[in-house]
Amino acid sequence: MLPPGAVRTGELSEVEIRSLDGELEALCASVDDVFARPASRENLRAMVRGLLSEVPRKNMWQLAEFAGHPNPDRLQGFLAKAAWDADELRDRVRAYAVAALAADDAVLIADETGGIKKGTKTAGVQRQYTGTAGRIENAQVSVHLSYGSSRGRTLIDRELYLGRAWAGTTAEHEHRCAEQGIPPQRATEVATKPELARRMLERALDADVPFTYFLADEAYGQCRTLRTWLEERRVRYVLAIPKNEVLPLPDGRTRQARELYAIVPEGTFERRSCADGAKGPREYDWAGVQLAPALGDFERHLLIRRSTVPNKKDKKTGALVREIAYFLCHTHPGATLAELITAAGQRWMVEEAFQAAKGQAGLDEHEVRKWCSWYRHTTVCMLAMAFLTAVRSRHIPAQPPPLAPQP
Repeated sequence: MLPPGAVRTGELSEVEIRSLDGELEALCASVDDVFARPASRENLRAMVRGLLSEVPRKNMWQLAEFAGHPNPDRLQGFLAKAAWDADELRDRVRAYAVAALAADDAVLIADETGGIKKGTKTAGVQRQYTGTAGRIENAQVSVHLSYGSSRGRTLIDRELYLGRAWAGTTAEHEHRCAEQGIPPQRATEVATKPELARRMLERALDADVPFTYFLADEAYGQCRTLRTWLEERRVRYVLAIPKNEVLPLPDGRTRQARELYAIVPEGTFERRSCADGAKGPREYDWAGVQLAPALGDFERHLLIRRSTVPNKKDKKTGALVREIAYFLCHTHPGATLAELITAAGQRWMVEEAFQAAKGQAGLDEHEVRKWCSWYRHTTVCMLAMAFLTAVRSRHIPAQPPPLAPQP
């Protein structure tokens, strides 16, 4: 029987919930060949069912109790020692999620999340900024690729970030990484967060994942190496960039994004909603600026978003001013302002994906230290979340996608 809590009360009838138990078993059976031993297949089912349950905390002890195990040894061994390939399971999860959520408005979104940790032994843990806390903490940070559309959103890839406290060439670095099973190709040199995002996106491209735009915040948008790679691969993107980002103009000159905003005529701005929020349409004033063309027949645009009312304190004067945000767009010829606004508004879906993965699939409640165990735990959480998302996309009357703003 599907664990209680896998879907919210009232979403599905009891008969439908019973039928979903067979679907969950079919999903687990479809990945049985990833696992060498029958015991591992049983542990996968036990862990997925526990993650979909309503246990108060989805750590190893509580998942083991839910499965009827006397202690967490079996599940911990499943994550740390059993013979199976987490990357192969990841690829199966991605294919399953894409099959459930593919739509004409699908996007790929890269973003990071973190969890505050104690001690220094857990792979990747160091003092670093994490948006979860909004400050520098002793934390573990990971980069994820999310797939979203009007049918739902879920995580389809993951990479653990290793900072300079872990990745390096000293004997201390080598000892720490060897102790936690970190592979040599990640142990000797820091892979930046944009580089981790690029690797995940490359896997999605190689798997022919259908999507319209790649979206990310400033941490990724300001990386010129990433942008160059995206343009070489002819990937359409809408990336947030800082106000001082230098941009090329059609006449060969360059200007910072904020300088271009300063010379945009006020009459150019149009008030439009980019998405529906909890309090209704998310309305902003928008304007676009044509930039120098990209490779082939692709175009670049600067998309400027301005809040409709003063809502941010000026650091120099303390007065309330309108918040300005900038997006660099790489798109096909003829892309309208409405299309770019709609794409920019879809980035919020990754926040929903993180919230669901943590709140409903136990993404942040692992109690593992080693590299291998982290990747395995995260991938099984992705499987549970993908199942939940697929169920809702098929069985629950979906809200119609937000209408694109009219030109």
